[in-house]
Amino acid sequence: MRDNLLKKTIQTGAQAAYAGLDAARVKAKVQDALDDSVTSARRAVKQGRHAAEDFLDEATYCIKKNPLSAVGVSFWAGFGLGAIAIWVGLHNHRA
Repeated sequence: MRDNLLKKTIQTGAQAAYAGLDAARVKAKVQDALDDSVTSARRAVKQGRHAAEDFLDEATYCIKKNPLSAVGVSFWAGFGLGAIAIWVGLHNHRA
């Protein structure tokens, strides 16, 4: 009886130790996946920032090269957005 109880206690202890090791492995895998995700997100933000800076540099260059065209495009873009805003405002007012 005593030997049987000792064997069960040892088996239970071994199972608990194995479960603890398994939990530690799972925790390590989750931590690695989280670290990889954070690294990927930081890399994507950095690439986006570089792309935005390149776009602004290119826009600045184009404006300096063709200032009259830039003013014309800005005027017509503003005119178009204003027309759309007025149309939407009148359309929503009637409804």
